[in-house]
Order: sequence, then C-alpha cells, then structure tokens
Amino acid sequence: MALQVPQPPQESRSAAEAGVELLAGLGRVRTATLLPAAADELRLAHPLQMYVIGLGDLPGGLGRARPVAWRYLVQHDSGPVALAETVRDEAGGHVFSQLNYGPFVAGTAAALEAAGRAPGDDAEVRLLHLPAVHLIAVWLHSPASDTLVPASPAPSGVEADRAYPAAELFALLAANAPQDVLPPEAEDDRGGG
Repeated sequence: MALQVPQPPQESRSAAEAGVELLAGLGRVRTATLLPAAADELRLAHPLQMYVIGLGDLPGGLGRARPVAWRYLVQHDSGPVALAETVRDEAGGHVFSQLNYGPFVAGTAAALEAAGRAPGDDAEVRLLHLPAVHLIAVWLHSPASDTLVPASPAPSGVEADRAYPAAELFALLAANAPQDVLPPEAEDDRGGG
C-alpha cells in the first residue's frame, strides 16, 4: 500500500516549529534519556491531520469525524520524543497547542510503521481520536475503504498496531465501551483543520 500524506498548511508547520523551538530553548523538550534537547537537534516528522469522533457518532461511520488539529512527531537522534500539535484559533489561524510526551508518542510511531505494512489500496494517512475510550488510531482513508491502526496504549479488547476495517474496530469499541463514558456533546470540541 502506498501511503499518501497530505502536506499541512505552512502556517501550521511554522507554528509547530516555533512552539518546539521555544520549549527546547527553555529546556522542556527531553530525549529518551531525559536529557534536554536543543532546538537544532529536533525535527518535525510525519505531519498528520487529526480528526475527532464521538462514541455516539460511531454508528454513522467516519463521515462524522471532523478535523481538529495537525500533529507532528518530534524526532531526535534517539527516535520520537514528543508529539507537537497545532489547532486553529478563533481567527482561523494555526497556532501551537501542545507538546505531548505521553505513551501515544511511541504508540503513534509504531502505528504509523504498522500502517505502512497494511494490505490494501493506496490511502491517505490521517489520525483519528476517540476521546471517550482514549483511542488514537492511524486512519488509512481511500475511496474504497477505511482502515484503522490503533496506537498503543489501545482500549480494552483492541490490539495496538493491528489494521482493522473501520466497521470492525467500531463494533469492538462499542461492545467494550464503559457505560459511563462522556456523552458526545461533552467530548473534545477543539477547533482545527
């Protein structure tokens, strides 16, 4: 499968670079060995547009997912060290939002690698976030099908780095979702795109 990665708007990339540079200058970007990384030791890789969908929207399929941000893997010689994110502000411009050091950093990198090995047609690469069950998945979108590769840590009953047809993964998530998850209107409503 050939993966097609849409290029982010230059304003988004510039905002992510500036945010990472600022935080690196403050000693806030750390490598796997927990040593501070200088801005010139870091690079942005794998820009992906992130979409969000609510648990209540799953029966409607991925057509209900909406773009909310651009995410970039922040790379150091030791590998991925963070995820940088930009969102749209009220005026519609792209602004730096966050730098994430959590488990989804390595999980996203591994899911991207697994997505490259997935069988199927050429596909556009996206990220899908389902906040209610703490799912981040690499989304391989093509006119013929949608495949999702969950990043680690994956929700209960879901295997990380495995390529699932979207309908199959949604059925698993619905079957294993806790009964007290947030209603769709209370979920992530960040703007972006």
